Amino acid sequence: MAVSVRNTKTSDTSYTKLVVSRVAAAVLGGYAVTYWAGAAAAKLTIEWNIFNSVDAGMFSGLVQVVVYTTAIIWVCAAASMKKAWWALAACTALLIGIVVLMPGPP
Repeated sequence: MAVSVRNTKTSDTSYTKLVVSRVAAAVLGGYAVTYWAGAAAAKLTIEWNIFNSVDAGMFSGLVQVVVYTTAIIWVCAAASMKKAWWALAACTALLIGIVVLMPGPP
């Protein structure tokens, strides 16, 4: 059975901010990473002639389910929210770079 331990010296306001930041990172940051991961997966599979466009769309949906679940779990397990936000931003920037800069079909 998991037990959550909270520092009693911190105020309720800072604890609430931490929880809101963690939920926002998991939901909104995870959504951004998931969106661009799906686009990158579809574009790469079409560009490398692995799948046709319909199969690439189905594959990107499967990739998005895995990425979103992983992002939520990772954000909830992160020791620092600053590290979580930076990692989400870096992953999103990398995926945007892949989608935008890679030649091929849109």
